[in-house]
Amino acid sequence: MKSLSRLALPKVFSVLTLSLALASGLTAADADARTLNFSTPAPPTDRPTNDALLWWADEVEKRTEGSISIKIHWLQSLVKYKDAARGVKSGVADIAPMTPEYTMAQNPLLALSSTETGPGDNYVATEAWRRASENFEPLLEEYRRMGARPIGFYSSGARVNMSSTRPYLTPDDFKGDKVRLTPRSVNAANINNWDVTPVNITFADFYSAMERGTIDGAQSYLYLMAPYKHNEVSDYVVETDLGQSLVVVLMNERVWGSLSDEEQKVFEDLLPEYIERMTKAGLEEAAMAKDLLINHPTYAVEYFELDDKQKQAWEKDLAPATEQYVADRAKQNPAATELHERFFDALQEVKKEVAEQGYPWDRK
Repeated sequence: MKSLSRLALPKVFSVLTLSLALASGLTAADADARTLNFSTPAPPTDRPTNDALLWWADEVEKRTEGSISIKIHWLQSLVKYKDAARGVKSGVADIAPMTPEYTMAQNPLLALSSTETGPGDNYVATEAWRRASENFEPLLEEYRRMGARPIGFYSSGARVNMSSTRPYLTPDDFKGDKVRLTPRSVNAANINNWDVTPVNITFADFYSAMERGTIDGAQSYLYLMAPYKHNEVSDYVVETDLGQSLVVVLMNERVWGSLSDEEQKVFEDLLPEYIERMTKAGLEEAAMAKDLLINHPTYAVEYFELDDKQKQAWEKDLAPATEQYVADRAKQNPAATELHERFFDALQEVKKEVAEQGYPWDRK
């Protein structure tokens, strides 16, 4: 009820504002509050990341004094998630989160934000990317070519292997299964001759694909399993503690340019707050998801965490694939090598800070 009631407010206020304008002679500027359409693949459930999104939408309206309101379109109802970048550029959606690896041909630098190895912590990855990419001109130019402007980003956090046949504790456990793999894992499969059939689908389609038997498993993310009910179609979940995928929230560049200086400043000021809230919410959801997956009364799964030897097996096979991935992106844009190095240096830097000082919200 909380999320639905909030979503209804902008519509109600728009009608009331227009009625009052006609009755009392308010100027067109006063009455003409602008609504921006935000497309998301997420379901409108009661969860920390949705709370963070709804907080952000409320803050936009409050801080612009009602000149901007955000209408959230849930469950890919406005734009399919894999088409989010194109949907924002075309103006079908004014704002949408997107996973850069779906469009790496168009944005090779942004695609480097997703990792196969290294820390999978939501905050560590997001803050490291912020530091590595801030004012990096080749990336800013890439955004301009995309016809979009980043107004937020957050990490998917801990990666998991979900499956219905057996737990994927090492690459040897695939045993010919049909599995949705990340692009770099597809490369690793080819380089190392994994006995697996890669299938390319988006996470929003995991449930139906697992249910129909189109795939036997998938590389996914812990915090997504509960809201998308992936435990209903999986028997095994392996927490890898390796890699993560960054989600970038894009605004159409023409829409951004049409905002007043004051309205643009609202979005700029909200960016660090939105990042912190989303990363904290992601960590909370990961903990909630793990508990639910293990203790669900009907659809509990067998849950595994990799030991050091198993983790090293993945890292060994993924290392050459990562090198090839960066090299391929560098063919598209030579700045890829520098950005990759900046990002991995920042990952270690932020990981150390968190180990010594805790998360920012714990320091306050």
